[in-house]
Amino acid sequence: KVKVSKKEKETVKGGTFDRNGSAESSGTNKEDRAKKLFPSTLVDNTDKEDLAPISIDVPDPDFHDFDLDRTERCFGENQVWAAYDDDDGMPRLYAMIHEVISLKPFKLRISWLNSKSTNEFGPVDWIGSGFYKTCGDFRAGKHEIKKSLNSFSHKVKWTKGIRGAVCIFPKKGDVWALYRNWSPDWNEHTPDEVIHKYDMVEVLDDYSEDQGVSVTPLIKVTGFRTVFHLHLDPGQVRKIPKEEMFRFSHQVPNYLLTGQEAQNAPKGCQELDPAATPLELLQVITEANEVSMVENGKNVVEIVDNATKVNEEVTVENVEETKERERA
Repeated sequence: KVKVSKKEKETVKGGTFDRNGSAESSGTNKEDRAKKLFPSTLVDNTDKEDLAPISIDVPDPDFHDFDLDRTERCFGENQVWAAYDDDDGMPRLYAMIHEVISLKPFKLRISWLNSKSTNEFGPVDWIGSGFYKTCGDFRAGKHEIKKSLNSFSHKVKWTKGIRGAVCIFPKKGDVWALYRNWSPDWNEHTPDEVIHKYDMVEVLDDYSEDQGVSVTPLIKVTGFRTVFHLHLDPGQVRKIPKEEMFRFSHQVPNYLLTGQEAQNAPKGCQELDPAATPLELLQVITEANEVSMVENGKNVVEIVDNATKVNEEVTVENVEETKERERA
């Protein structure tokens, strides 16, 4: 088991930069939600730049120390990093690293990525309703200096799009949190208790505009805080079309356990970063409530391997069916 000292993450304060190109509408809604979540840490102040970031304690992982993946030396030019937001502290903000000025003290030259619309997915006014955009096309904003290492979660895969756009989409093998109750009718009046319910999924294929993306649920492993395994039922594989990409809340750093981490480490399972996992999903389950990890003498590795194989077969079948319909 990983034994680490008390860890904290820092959220990036809303209103200090033009995150989404519509600071007045989305920023105000976000601040209202943040006040409900962290009322004791926020004060009324017209000069938002003076507000200190919120520090949130992070539970220990079971095996892998994710902080080793975000040390000062992990940062480099032209990288995109996710940062923790001021809503519920999940990594929904993106920063382009332009220069590593120094490591000690830690100092970066960055620009926050922003977007004024979600037209690439459909007519839903996601940004105007106060939600963070985490998939799609982004633009780099003004340069600024960033000194807080604890604000950053993980390095993000990205590609360059038309006219220099930064494109971020779910990739095969990624783990993302989905909004469990998502609806295209969500707006600035949707209650937090409806919004902040999540399901963890593993992405089975790269996103495409025509196909969308396929995902399969991740199920909590009994007896652990941060360990999950693929759902064993291939019928649970979901195809998320382009119009529903707003379901994706944020990417969650993950580590595939090899079984060498400790005597009780379940090989083939995914350990998720507790700093990017909602607290309700970090509760230890003492009794298996959905799928037992050991069935009829099968070991964890065999079960996970079988689930992976079946899920990949289902994904291929879905693609072939779509191609046949297009040919017809």
